[in-house]
Amino acid sequence: MSQHQDQPQYDSRAALIRFHSAILGVERGFYIFLPPEYATGQQRFPALYLLRGHEREWVNPHEDGVRGGTTIIDVYERLRNAGRIGPMILVMPGLASDDNHIPSMLTDFRAPELADGKSGIGSGRFEQFFVTELLPKIDRDYRTIPDARAIAGFSLGGMMAVKVATSYPQFFVSVGAYDGTFLYTTDAGRRVRASDGILENPMFDPALGVPRDMDFITANSAINRMIRADPAQIRRLAWFIQYGPEAIEPWGSNFYRGEHLLRALSYRSVHNRLTPPVMVDGDHSWRTADRHIEQTLPLHWAALQGELNV
Repeated sequence: MSQHQDQPQYDSRAALIRFHSAILGVERGFYIFLPPEYATGQQRFPALYLLRGHEREWVNPHEDGVRGGTTIIDVYERLRNAGRIGPMILVMPGLASDDNHIPSMLTDFRAPELADGKSGIGSGRFEQFFVTELLPKIDRDYRTIPDARAIAGFSLGGMMAVKVATSYPQFFVSVGAYDGTFLYTTDAGRRVRASDGILENPMFDPALGVPRDMDFITANSAINRMIRADPAQIRRLAWFIQYGPEAIEPWGSNFYRGEHLLRALSYRSVHNRLTPPVMVDGDHSWRTADRHIEQTLPLHWAALQGELNV
């Protein structure tokens, strides 16, 4: 394991950790933020995993043109200073190629050879990397509380957060997503909608295969997995789903995809804690993703403390 010096444009309060992944066969990285209390004593802390694509995105104040020069750590510190949350570890893993051009969708790639040698892809087994390698590594290398783990994401990260939480609910207490890029499910969760325009994007070729393998896509769809999951297990999770308004679809929000997820959750009698789920003045931007975390991090904290009845 090696710790690299942060680049100037990224938040120096988070450390970039690079390590060799035995599953992927390449070097991967994550940013980690440790609360000030971590430096003293042997206290253990709950952890929140934040997903998007590249590890830099949550800690880059200039990730898009509207973020306002702040990062997720500023959100965390505002809430701490207001007494709304306690000390937490924040983990921001890289789940895309190093140049962020090839997203993993948290799949074990159908066609990793189509990545054309992009660095950071390796075997393309990203689901196994995250679940069987990264989670145990964080618990081994840092003073986490293994049964106090939350996960949240933005856009494709929201889809991945829901996918991993419903596939491995034993590892998490709560799950959140803002404006998640969810595939539409059909046939009571047995298929996905083949006409979904998202599937046409060539950046998904390595993850989903060419031509598209619809059985593989169905098996890796977050909503389809949720529908097939043990209902008692997914009801045990605290759910915080939010998305932008209908008026700015299709380019400004994932309103319809969020609504589709909520209908599927309702079908499984799962309650979303955010009512209403629409951020009426939101959009598909980092400014709004940060606001989502500001609204939901106290709820994740309460769930991690066992103070939120599920």
